[in-house]
Amino acid sequence: MSGARQENVRTLAAAIGRSEAEVEQLLDATVLITCAPGGERLAHYVEILLARTLSNVRRDVGSAPAVEVVLGAAAPRSRARVIGVGVDGYRLEVREGAVALGAAARPIVQLVAACYAAAAAVHTAIGAELPVPLRMPLSVDLEHLYGAAIARLDERIELGRCFMAGAGAIGNAVLAGFSTLDVHGELHICDPDDASDGNLNRCWWFDHEDLEKPKAERLVVRAQASMPNLRLAPHVVTLRDAIKTMGEKPPETLIVGVDSRRARRSLQSEMPRRVFDASTTGITELVLHVNEALTDRACMSCVYHEAPDEGAHEAHVADALGVGLANVRQNFVSADAAREIAKKYPELDAAQLQGLAYDSLFKQLCGKGQLKTSTAERVLAPFGFVSVLAGVMLAIEIAIRTGDVRQAPAHNYWRISPWGAPIARMREQRAKRPGCEFCGNSTLQGVVKSLWG
Repeated sequence: MSGARQENVRTLAAAIGRSEAEVEQLLDATVLITCAPGGERLAHYVEILLARTLSNVRRDVGSAPAVEVVLGAAAPRSRARVIGVGVDGYRLEVREGAVALGAAARPIVQLVAACYAAAAAVHTAIGAELPVPLRMPLSVDLEHLYGAAIARLDERIELGRCFMAGAGAIGNAVLAGFSTLDVHGELHICDPDDASDGNLNRCWWFDHEDLEKPKAERLVVRAQASMPNLRLAPHVVTLRDAIKTMGEKPPETLIVGVDSRRARRSLQSEMPRRVFDASTTGITELVLHVNEALTDRACMSCVYHEAPDEGAHEAHVADALGVGLANVRQNFVSADAAREIAKKYPELDAAQLQGLAYDSLFKQLCGKGQLKTSTAERVLAPFGFVSVLAGVMLAIEIAIRTGDVRQAPAHNYWRISPWGAPIARMREQRAKRPGCEFCGNSTLQGVVKSLWG
């Protein structure tokens, strides 16, 4: 079983409480895609996302499908349950049965629609009771959600000199969103890790040719041609090391797509002026967070403050890899820690382990079933469409908040379900958290004022 498929199997098995053998059969469900004229781009997006979760996604009518995804006004070609998907302007709709909308719209709207269509098709195809309900009909009007600021999606977006920490699932998806917009500037992509087999179910741009190669470099190779006005620069190191090497001051704009809470707190300590962050909570929901220096709003250290379950997870990672807890809390594998890990896992090369993120290494070993530990804890990756929706929605947030700040939304935190339409009242204006390790540090705040005051 490939690492990507194994990730999906384990995630679904844990979600519905069934054996992995049973779940493998569920993920073999066939989905047929039927496309109305003009909807080829939407069909392409839907196919990419579904193929990262289910084994049998097809355009031609063959064996009886479990679900047929019908785009726009096309007529169904099978007797399977129909998931209708339509787009128009800034609107999208996903429902059981026919839709009134067409299949052609702005590419960014089609991309969002494809994420929700994939969720509905997977939920329906597997025929199992997931812990989250599918709320259909699903209707989204981006103009209603964002107001006049939504017009930024049709304008030239000046990103300037920007940094992105993490070239995995979220980073891939942010660039998928950018590829549908007119984004200009320079984006420095920082990630010390290589692409692994388990990444392929979530990473929009990667395929098997990218395995065991630096994620930052492969993301640039794959995505650059789709965004000619945005220069992509790879850095196969951490954000901190990239900034040091370039002789840069802290980044004016930082896009965050790393795995762990502690890593996000560490990135906040790099003192960026603006932060755009997305994360996922298993298959259940995604979180968007934005912050700007010198405001009374929550920073990443406020939002991702240390929690008891975080410490328990780090202790488990330390035990599984054969290193001390203090090592894991440094986020990246040092030379000494790499040697200790290689002692426990002789099949691993210590030289190749140095610089990897602990969570990434732990996920790789977990996905391959190679962990040597007495406990049963596993890191469960979200389905691909969950990660892609998180990154694409973050790309929209970046676009509408770049430029005229008077039109920028007031919220700085938003939880969204991939199984139902975004709910405007779920948006929050989170204030700083008392006792925050970053906001409460007077020395750090003095440096921030000297940088961005």
